[in-house]
Amino acid sequence: MEWLTTLLAMPELQTALISLFGILLTIFFKRAAGALQAATGIAIDEKHLRALHSAIQSGVEAALAEGPEAGLDMIKAHAIYHAQQSVPDAIEALVPGDGVLDRIAVRYYREAMARVGVAVPA
Repeated sequence: MEWLTTLLAMPELQTALISLFGILLTIFFKRAAGALQAATGIAIDEKHLRALHSAIQSGVEAALAEGPEAGLDMIKAHAIYHAQQSVPDAIEALVPGDGVLDRIAVRYYREAMARVGVAVPA
């Protein structure tokens, strides 16, 4: 046991152990910070995604309530406008590419029309 005390009393070894401990703590904190950022980033993206889909779906429903005879293009435009007004932060955070909002609106349009028994051609 005396040899361990003598070994740990050496200034060179103390310096090396402190440096090693600092490196290990740095690695640990960087990994923990990365994991936290990834977890919260995913949660934020998921929140925005749900909000965007919900806004487009409610926009389609509102447009259909005014009259389904307006046509797909008009209902789609209404749904996208509704989403842009309702959840602009979600659109800004997700940055949907060209045509993505259109495809989401068409999906919810088809689902709504299927619920009332009207087939929509592809």
